[in-house]
Amino acid sequence: MDVELILAIVLAVCTVAYTLINFCMLKESQLTRKQKITPHIIAYITATEDHTFLSLKFKNIGEGIAKNIKIKVYNDYHTINGKLVSELSIVKNGLNYFPPQHELQYFLNDTESLQKNNPNGVITLRIAYENINNVKFEDIYQLLFNQILGQNYSIPPESYIGKISYYLKQINNTLKQSTNTLKRY
Repeated sequence: MDVELILAIVLAVCTVAYTLINFCMLKESQLTRKQKITPHIIAYITATEDHTFLSLKFKNIGEGIAKNIKIKVYNDYHTINGKLVSELSIVKNGLNYFPPQHELQYFLNDTESLQKNNPNGVITLRIAYENINNVKFEDIYQLLFNQILGQNYSIPPESYIGKISYYLKQINNTLKQSTNTLKRY
């Protein structure tokens, strides 16, 4: 009789443990499904490969589609073509959909004029969007120019595309010097 009681207790404990494990797996599965439909749109400033221009980028780093994207600019800035950031199409018109890993880029200005005229400039943005279940998200970003302007970079650039443009400029300069030298003779 003692053996039956011990076996019944062990079986009851195993059942409780199994139930707890299944409950934890259920919660993890729900969180994973939620992650798969959750968008996360970020805004950031980055320099081009040769560090001559700064650009404003928007990217959905989440795994879900964002919809009904609306962006409000609190601290505006004039871009390279004279438009304000608030006049960019994504800010003015918003977007209906923004797929995962999609990225939009808008050139702001050249780094040389930014360092002279507005090194402590800031762009403040509010980005509001929804997931496919109409759950709303909102983020505010303060993008400071001086955090990008002081960064180091390598010459030639590290990427292959950057190296191609760098060496093409070097070849062009060499050809110009050769042409000028030949014109003298």
